[in-house]
Amino acid sequence: MPVNLYFDDPYVQEFSGKVASIDGVNVVLAATYFFPQGGGQTGDSGTIGGVKVVNVVGGSGSIVHVLEAVPSFKKGDTVACAIDWEKRYRKMRLHSASHVVYYLMRDVFGDACTIASSGLLDEHKERSDYLFDGPLDRAKLKEVEDRANAIIAEGREIKTYRDAADENVLWWEMGAWKMQCCGTHPKNAKE
Repeated sequence: MPVNLYFDDPYVQEFSGKVASIDGVNVVLAATYFFPQGGGQTGDSGTIGGVKVVNVVGGSGSIVHVLEAVPSFKKGDTVACAIDWEKRYRKMRLHSASHVVYYLMRDVFGDACTIASSGLLDEHKERSDYLFDGPLDRAKLKEVEDRANAIIAEGREIKTYRDAADENVLWWEMGAWKMQCCGTHPKNAKE
C-alpha cells in the first residue's frame, strides 16, 4: 500500500491514521493524506490526534508530520487526522493554474522564455521564475493572461494518476498538456 494517499484523492479532509513512529514532535503515519513540502509546494497543516501539524516533510521513504507539541498518543495508535482544507484547496487550485501558465508561456514566448524554476507555492500565491533574453513583450504577456483565463472559464478537466511503472510518480494532464507533478490538484480548471 502506498504511503502517499494524497496522490489518489487530494480532496480527503479527514481520515484515521495508524501511527508508525514518533520521535519527539515528529510523527510518521503508516499512510497519509497530508502533503509533504516538495517541488515548490509547501507542506500541509492540520491536526493529528488533536495536536496541531505545523509542517509535513518527506525524507528517507517516509512522510514526517511535524507537530506543535509532543503528542500523548503512541506508536500503533489509530488517530483522527484533519487537513487544513482552506489552505490545501487554495494550493491545489494555484498549482494547476501554474501549470496552465507554464504551458502558455512556452507556447506564446517560445525560445525567448526559459523556465528557471518551479518557484514557491503556498496558500497565498504561486511564484515561478521565467527568464528572458531581452525586454518582456507585454502584449504577449497579456495574451498568456487572456488565454489562461479562457481555459479556466472553459472548465477543462484535469487528470492526475499514478505512473504505471512507479507508484511514487504522479502525472498531471489537461488535454494535450501532460507532465510529471507530485503535488495536489483539482479535477477541473474552473475550480
